[in-house]
Amino acid sequence: MLMQALFEGRIADYLRDAAVGIDPCILVHIPKTAGTSLRTELAALLPPDVNIVVDYADTSRSFHARMDDAVERFMAEAGPAGIRFASGHILARHVARMQAGFADARFVTMLRNPVDRVVSDYRHQRSKRHPVHEAFAARFPTLEDYVDFAPEQNKMAQHLVPEPILGGGRAAACIAHVMRAYAFVGIQEMYGISFRVLTALAGRPGWPSLRANVNDDDEDERRVTTAMAQRIREANPLDLAIYDHFHGRLAGVAPLLAEALAAP
Repeated sequence: MLMQALFEGRIADYLRDAAVGIDPCILVHIPKTAGTSLRTELAALLPPDVNIVVDYADTSRSFHARMDDAVERFMAEAGPAGIRFASGHILARHVARMQAGFADARFVTMLRNPVDRVVSDYRHQRSKRHPVHEAFAARFPTLEDYVDFAPEQNKMAQHLVPEPILGGGRAAACIAHVMRAYAFVGIQEMYGISFRVLTALAGRPGWPSLRANVNDDDEDERRVTTAMAQRIREANPLDLAIYDHFHGRLAGVAPLLAEALAAP
């Protein structure tokens, strides 16, 4: 487990062992976790790159089926093309597929406070920037409707944890899987140091310069009622547990990371 060394404070060991090698670095882009900004800057450091995407306007098949096809295309093309970085809204089963094809790939992701992430995701999907915003707004006229829709609950966990573990509902098992499968789990609320670590793993430590795909009203996202915030937390217990674990561990070693990665 690469991150075990990180969380034990063995920073030099971690940075050496988790560094991106020949196989690609793959960003599992959980919606509304600063992934658009992050993928743009990481792609510039690790060319050639691929963004694994689907056509959201194509409703002839489910998103899952379309993403399955996109991942298979990536697997067929990435090796011959020498891809060093890839990202997409891929799910845990796609990560398992990629792990089978790239034994030394480095999987990374970003988490966000579950309350803020859910609110941001809801507002984004209702905005004109989302291709099917009208259908989404008709299906989920209120935030309450979206929060109560079971398939959208624990979305961070859905991206990170395979269904057999996720279905068991045990937070400890979900956290253990992420610890095994991922080279780094960043925190949006600690974006600066998270970005610094990821760029260090890519061989060129830097600081973020982009802020892309941000909702116009992002500054207001914390302005949900106390009752609604609690409703979101109760609907997303696995996301909350995973976030709390990695937020706490990263915060604990942030001073050591800042010292180790200080600009010369």
